Amino acid sequence: MTGVAGTSEGDIKMYAARSWGSRHRYAYTGVRVAAGSWNLVLGILLLSHGYRWGSALLAVSALIFWAAYSLAPGKSGSRSNRQS
Repeated sequence: MTGVAGTSEGDIKMYAARSWGSRHRYAYTGVRVAAGSWNLVLGILLLSHGYRWGSALLAVSALIFWAAYSLAPGKSGSRSNRQS
C-alpha cells in the first residue's frame, strides 16, 4: 500500500478545466468545439489523401468533443451544476 488516494472522475474534470476555462465556460466550450472541428476536418482530409495517421486526428477530435460535452455549461452532470 502506497497510501495514495485514487483519482476520481471529478478530479480528472478539475484538471481538464483550467482557471480561464472555468471563468469563461461558454467561450472555452466554443474553443473546444472549434479545435475538435479543425482536427476532424484535417483528419478526414489526410485520410482521403491516403495518410493513415489522419485516423489519430480523428481520435483526438473525438476526445476534444467529449471534453467539450462533459465540461459544457448547462449540462446536468457538469461540475457547474452539481449540488454541494
